[in-house]
Amino acid sequence: MNKWFKIRLVSLMVLTVLVLAGCSPGSRKAGNEQSAVIGTATAHPGILPGGAVVSGKLEALYSANVVPKTPGKAARIPVDVGSEVAAGDLLVSLEAADLAALVDLYAAQLDKARNSDLPAQKNQAELVLSKAESGFKLAEADYLRNKQLRDASALSQQKFEEFEKVYLQEKAGYESAKKSLDILVSATIPETIRQCEAQLKKAQADFANSIIKAPISGVVTTRNINPGEMANAAQTIIGIVNLDTVAVQANVSEDQVNKVYVGQELKVRVGSVQGEPFTGKVTNIALAASASTRAYPVKIQIQNTGHVLKPGMFAEVLLGTGDEAGILIPREAVTTIEHKSFVWVVESDCVYCREVVTGQSDGKDVIIRAGLKEGERLAVTGIDALKEGMKVVIQE
Repeated sequence: MNKWFKIRLVSLMVLTVLVLAGCSPGSRKAGNEQSAVIGTATAHPGILPGGAVVSGKLEALYSANVVPKTPGKAARIPVDVGSEVAAGDLLVSLEAADLAALVDLYAAQLDKARNSDLPAQKNQAELVLSKAESGFKLAEADYLRNKQLRDASALSQQKFEEFEKVYLQEKAGYESAKKSLDILVSATIPETIRQCEAQLKKAQADFANSIIKAPISGVVTTRNINPGEMANAAQTIIGIVNLDTVAVQANVSEDQVNKVYVGQELKVRVGSVQGEPFTGKVTNIALAASASTRAYPVKIQIQNTGHVLKPGMFAEVLLGTGDEAGILIPREAVTTIEHKSFVWVVESDCVYCREVVTGQSDGKDVIIRAGLKEGERLAVTGIDALKEGMKVVIQE
């Protein structure tokens, strides 16, 4: 748990305790001499047409952070922030003279291995083996014959050891020649070719990785490298965002989620772009509520012709959940703490905190399902400075 999170958690706990304590029945009492200036509104019955409004931020449906697979110095960068690229377009080329040289080297070595004079080498090895075999057989015959003479005491041990020595030498030469031929034919040349092929493939891959291309079509949003600077695998050098389709993720309540379905078309209002809403389509609905918000994330995709919608823009989604009737108050009058909603009710020029149950909202007003009655007056502005039982001055 980091320091920032601890500070935020403590602040939230203190604020919750203060508000909940102020809303307890035993805490209602006359405030001190302090007073606050507030704006008010009156709770009144009404209907919110067209369903609830939930908000979220636009995000790119497809994006890519390009990282080089091999380190190197940037030689050429033909794109900049705002450049439109297609998948496969050149983004960055790295200096790769050494990599190109390795490709040429390993290609030459492979060509030499493949075109080695194997038949001639084999013939030579076979001649050597044939000669060694003849010498070995003669020495073996002499050895066996003289061994019989020694065993019959017709030959001295010293003389016999001379024949034995020659026999062992010829035998070793024969076995060596045979092994050399076996290695030449069955192991050395094929293994050398395989090694050269593997080295060439690695060199070709490294050289290809020095040419960095766009993985998707889109617009360059970041460029973190300039010609002459080093690129490495720990650094994003180019960021690309595809703006053809954007998405907004909104959180809906448990009483709304079953009224939304995949494939449903919903109106999405992006006030910073135009007054008329865009049409989006629901593509994903979470099957479980988020542990932190207790709401169900829903993703809506919007076709972005002309790329007028940008990631990070605020959007409001109009859920087609039907009309809802009830007590209406301005949305600004509601304070939400730990998934509970509160309002400040004005009574006899004093304010008192009260918990309420909210319903649908259209972004301007909100339905109160429980906790308020028609005609009750509420604080709408200046509520951050209010305390339980505080006297207020109503700004007309």
